[in-house]
Amino acid sequence: LLRLQSGNEEEGAALFKEALNLVGALIVEHEEERGIECPRGARNLPGLVQEGEPFSEEATLFTKELVLQREVEVEVESMDKAGNFIGWLHIDGANLSVLLVEHALSKVHFTAERSSYYKSLLSAEEAAKQKKEKEQPVEEVMPVLEEKERSASYKPVFVTEITDDLHFYVQDVETGTQLEKLMENMRNDIASHPPVEGSYAPRRGEFCIAKFVDGEWYRARVEKVESPAKVHVFYIDYGNREVLPSTRLGTLPPAFSTRVLPAQATEYAFAFIQVPQDDDARTDAVDSVVRDIQNTQCLLNVEHLSSGCPHVTLQFADSKGDVGLGLVKEGLVMVEVRKEKQFQKVITEYLNAQESAKSARLNLWRYGDFRADDADEFGYSR
Repeated sequence: LLRLQSGNEEEGAALFKEALNLVGALIVEHEEERGIECPRGARNLPGLVQEGEPFSEEATLFTKELVLQREVEVEVESMDKAGNFIGWLHIDGANLSVLLVEHALSKVHFTAERSSYYKSLLSAEEAAKQKKEKEQPVEEVMPVLEEKERSASYKPVFVTEITDDLHFYVQDVETGTQLEKLMENMRNDIASHPPVEGSYAPRRGEFCIAKFVDGEWYRARVEKVESPAKVHVFYIDYGNREVLPSTRLGTLPPAFSTRVLPAQATEYAFAFIQVPQDDDARTDAVDSVVRDIQNTQCLLNVEHLSSGCPHVTLQFADSKGDVGLGLVKEGLVMVEVRKEKQFQKVITEYLNAQESAKSARLNLWRYGDFRADDADEFGYSR
């Protein structure tokens, strides 16, 4: 059963009755502190049956199929007057609220602006709108001569962290000065009122301040508490993780909370490539990306969304070269072939680069084309 504690995240197996009660508490019918607004379901009232709002059954079925008999993670932010928990439910790393918005089964509520998931919810809502517009019938007044074009709107970002699974975290360059100012003011405040060593008791899911190896304080979130000597934290503005003793942690002053400035590190994955399943091959690809783009400014374009994180193309700021395409050219990754028509031009370019790498027997292709015999075993697809 799920075990809940306000302000924390707890893991457990979502059983039938408990999952329905919990999901209802998390996502529906709260008037003041809800991140999303779901359609009200049908109700049996004395003497009558109140019909549900449009798509209420679809939203319920979607949620049941996603979470029942599955291990989930619950992040509780508060509790309403009736004792219902208000917060977020995560399944396989995906936020249930974001998924409901992405599938047009709920709407973003204005109170979500206070949440660190606000950007993800807005992105999901925009994707749902675009999908709806695409699916709406068009009057055949005149034939459509052009296919949908791939949207290319690159924005400047600063790459702060590369993960072992080839995801990466970036900061928006536009908000960089806000973060610098917040960090300066926060450190001045901490210097004037330093935390008492050992006075902070970390709890999972809680925001805090953490002293990094450089001796400076940063905003962080507690991910796991093994013991007072081993606390796992995630630096919310940079994307890196660290295990620290609780003596290097402290309470995050309210003046510098995520309500004042949301977490600045956003996670992305490369579009149009397959991350190598082999550990050594994946390490080679990660090392190459770290050398090329970590702690540098790049240009980012969101290509498509997924239940995990947005998939993007990344360009070098100076040469405008495609970072993902460069990995394909070096034979460090394989191409993920997608069927959407707007991506066919870029997919063709990626496939041509893959053929060149294969002919030159670079890295993954050093022993020739292994896909015919080993694709299933190593998790690759043509």
